[in-house]
Formats: sequence, C-alpha cells, structure tokens
Amino acid sequence: MADTKIKNATISDVAKLAGVSMKTVSRVFNNEKYVSKDKKDKILKVAAKLNYRPSVQARGLAGSKSFMVAMFVDKLEGDYLTKVLRGILDRSEPAGCHLVVEVLKAQGDKEKLKQVLNSVNFDGVVLTSPICDDTVVLDALKESNVPTVRIGPGFDYEGTFKVAIDEFKAASQITEYMISQGHSRIGFIKGDPKHACSLERERGYLRALQLAGLPIENNLIAPGLFSYESGRKAAELLLDAENRPTAIFASNDDMATAVLAVARERGIAVPEDLSIVGFDDADHAAIVSPSLTTVRQPVVQMASAAFDLLHEGQEHGSEFIPHPFELCIRDSVASPNE
Repeated sequence: MADTKIKNATISDVAKLAGVSMKTVSRVFNNEKYVSKDKKDKILKVAAKLNYRPSVQARGLAGSKSFMVAMFVDKLEGDYLTKVLRGILDRSEPAGCHLVVEVLKAQGDKEKLKQVLNSVNFDGVVLTSPICDDTVVLDALKESNVPTVRIGPGFDYEGTFKVAIDEFKAASQITEYMISQGHSRIGFIKGDPKHACSLERERGYLRALQLAGLPIENNLIAPGLFSYESGRKAAELLLDAENRPTAIFASNDDMATAVLAVARERGIAVPEDLSIVGFDDADHAAIVSPSLTTVRQPVVQMASAAFDLLHEGQEHGSEFIPHPFELCIRDSVASPNE
C-alpha cells in the first residue's frame, strides 16, 4: 500500500483502497455491527494511511446520532475538571465522538442554554458540579429530551443518571483517621458552597467528631472556595488563633497545599506540629513535601463511566452509579506534640 496521503481523502477513497463498499466503511466509523474484525482493521489502517477523518455532519445525517457529546461546566480550570475531561476523552475519541465543552458562568443562563441546545443535537450531556444541580439547566435538557449524566450532584433528578462517590462517608473516615492518631482539635476548611460535595464533606467531618465525643468548635471551621487563595486565607485564620488546631482537614488538595505553605511561613513543622489532610488526590498531592494524606476519588473513571452511559444508549434513568474512594495515607499526618 502506498504511503502517499490523499489531500482531503473521502469515504470513497477509503472504500476503493480497502476493497469494500462505502456502506461498509460507514458502518465501521459509525461503530455499527456486522463488520468482521479483519475487515474493520483493514479499513481503519487504510483510513490512517490516507489521514481520513469522517465528517461529523455527514455521520449525523446518515443516522439518528450526531456523534456530539457535551460537557457543561461553570469554569474550565483545576485538577478535577482536567481529570473529568481526560475521562470523557479516553472514551469519546475511540468511539469517534466529538466532545463540546460549554461554560455556563451565570446560574440559570437561559439564553446561553437556548443557543447551545438549538445549535447542536447532542447525543448526551455530562454535567459537573455545580451545573449538575442547576434546575434551569436540568429542566432545559429534560424539555429537549437530551440524555443526561450528572457527576457528583446533591439531589436526585428524574430521568438523569448520577455518578459519584459517598462524599459524607469519605470525609467521616479521613476525620476518624486523624482522631485515631490522637488529634482532638481538628480544624476544617469548607469548600465552595455552590458545590453539593462541600456540604457532604462538612457533614462527614462533624459526624466523625460527634461519634468520637469531641466538641464542635465553630472557631475551628473556616470558609473556603476550593481555591489555593481561599485556602491561604482560611489557614491564616486557623493558624493565627491563640489556641490553634493540631490538625486541619481542607476540603480539597489545593486548599490543603495552601495550608502547607502558610504553616511553613510561620515556622510550624508538618506533621510534627500540625497534621494536614486534603481531598480528591490531585496530581500534586503526592509530590508536595510532606506528601499529602488525602481522599482519592476516581474522577477519570467516573467521567469515563458517565460517557459510557450516554454512548451505550441508556437515554434515561434515575440510577445512582456509586464509585469507590480510597484513603491515601502519606506523610502529612502524625500524632500531636502535646
């Protein structure tokens, strides 16, 4: 087979060189059945040689699918969303689907929603927090009959799938771990109140204290927004207190990293004088010094599962798809020096 690539190769070019019909080539790129593995491999090899990419529009016209999946977010930054993107792309690219990312900055942005949903006939939409709990978005998708999967929502919504970990249980367990190490004054930095997981993580922290018979001290709880900057402000508030905590549970790893920085600036040794835990197991959690004890949630796998639910044609449901979490015990926790 010649290595020369045809500029703007067509489905006809692929079919001719592979010795098959254009319908057979179409079946391969539409992920349809009834094509043998040998024939499929040959067609894909020819397509790669010709640098052929099927037209999304043409595929959409040929059947009921558009091969377009959307992801709605409120902002496009941070380790968490990077992992969500990776998880969807891990599945969508091999499936020949295109991912469209839409940023809905204003809650209940009806005009933006109308424009988006009228412009593309999506095969499905993945929603991340806090968009996954925006009833304006949910109602619009329901009205448009668009299959929807929500990652980490705070409540059930009929006709959508829910992919998440048990945030409450995870937060309880990591707080219990610090208590088991001898800590009784454990500070807590909240997450962004717009995200449902923030409340669940705080509830888990409070429940663990209650079960251990420890008092709930409001001065040990500081506001946060899941950002490094908010983590710094919260850390300064907690560490500048006269009777500062011996341990701090930050609601995500970015804020936990900020606590590490503030402690270092104040000459507070971690973990000898202050233990710190985070949540999510961001990429940097294992490489900061000391490495962060945290909760690992399988974000990439959760996002892949969300895409699979859409791609497999499970159009509607109210099912909760739970995913396991894991405590990552590293170097940032030790028994208190008291």
